[in-house]
Amino acid sequence: MRLHHVAISVKDMEASLAFYRDTLGLALFQDEVISGPDVDRGLMETDARVRMVLLADEAGNMIELLEWQNPPVIQRPPEHLGFRSAGLVEVCLVISDLDEVEKKLEAGGFRFRTPVWRFGSGLESYGGGEARIRYVVDPNGVQVELMQIVIPGQ
Repeated sequence: MRLHHVAISVKDMEASLAFYRDTLGLALFQDEVISGPDVDRGLMETDARVRMVLLADEAGNMIELLEWQNPPVIQRPPEHLGFRSAGLVEVCLVISDLDEVEKKLEAGGFRFRTPVWRFGSGLESYGGGEARIRYVVDPNGVQVELMQIVIPGQ
């Protein structure tokens, strides 16, 4: 088994593309409007019309952005951003240079939820290194964890 994608319903596709594609560097894989009886069945809606954009990282993992043209997207309450909320609480992206990504996000007007924190020193999952982590919220209210793995001596 492998993960193919994580889907996010978006309020504004262009703002979402500016965040995920232009700032974080995910590559455009697919961009099309989907509708019809099969889409209605699959998305459990009537007369659904959705712009579906797939963005991929270098390993082929994808984030699917869904911009609902019909029916309109429903805004999620801000309290659902907390780690104690049931359901998906974050999307984590491993990046090579946290400082560089921070500068790009700040230039784009994005603000961070946390200062940089270090996690996992001595844990096997980081290969003897540790993670530098920072959280930011995307244009749709989705919490995104940015993680840079730092290995001593590299």
